[in-house]
Amino acid sequence: MDAAHFAEFWQIQGHQVIETKSCFWYNPQPLVFMSVPYHRTFTPSRRELRRVLLGGPAAAARFHDPAGTDGGLFICSDREYDFPKLDKKARNETRRGLENCSIEPVEFQYLLEHGFSLVEDTLQRQGRGQQAKTHTQWVGTCKAARRVPGFEAWGAFVKGRLAAFMLTAVVEGYFSILEQYSTKDFLGCHPNNALAFAVTKLKLSSIEIACVSYGLKSLEPTPGLDHFKLSMGFKLKPFGESVAFNPLLTPLLSLGGNKLIRWMAQRNPRSDLWRKAFAVVQTRETPLAS
Repeated sequence: MDAAHFAEFWQIQGHQVIETKSCFWYNPQPLVFMSVPYHRTFTPSRRELRRVLLGGPAAAARFHDPAGTDGGLFICSDREYDFPKLDKKARNETRRGLENCSIEPVEFQYLLEHGFSLVEDTLQRQGRGQQAKTHTQWVGTCKAARRVPGFEAWGAFVKGRLAAFMLTAVVEGYFSILEQYSTKDFLGCHPNNALAFAVTKLKLSSIEIACVSYGLKSLEPTPGLDHFKLSMGFKLKPFGESVAFNPLLTPLLSLGGNKLIRWMAQRNPRSDLWRKAFAVVQTRETPLAS
């Protein structure tokens, strides 16, 4: 899949998509745009940023520049990926997970009908509100993945019941694990370990896959999730994380607008919108002349 098809996946779901010289951009949250594909690093021109920020319009644009270590992408490119690449605890949990679970490809129609309960369960455990992914949005995600070539879904089943699943896509040679969810009912069977290990090992055996990507480092602190990925043999490939703000907002931010955003995030800790907004204003800002 090329970048245009990956951008189409988001557009089908109702996100706004903008194409500039360096990449595509989409709005995961209202008034915030993000560059895709996730593995590309680049330095956008002021003209590109103006097109996104003023033409979007957008309050902020997040992208991955070549310098620095503020951000990163969790990847694994080891063709010899196997149990010795995992840390000791993860190795034991993965062995138990593979004993308890069967790992199988899953149709998107099946996930549309049976996957959302796992989405809700995972979001609740992570302390995120229901608005982070509504049932309507989940239906849109499954339908979009079904329409765009290059998307796959994989599930871990315990005695015939779906215990965990992941939504994946191959983008420019990167096999990307975009989303992963599980139910608390079977966490003791370690389906997440089994699923991540089996799919990663399978995909790295293909010469068509350059590496497996397990997602971007979050703007918010996620020590538990980061530890899981590292323990499963992934490494954090560092690159700069930059945010350019709309020049019309610069006076507001300098006059204390960032304090208002922090206050709203503290008042609404389960709101993805305000938590992400606070994380954005704390990230290194890329100057954009007005």
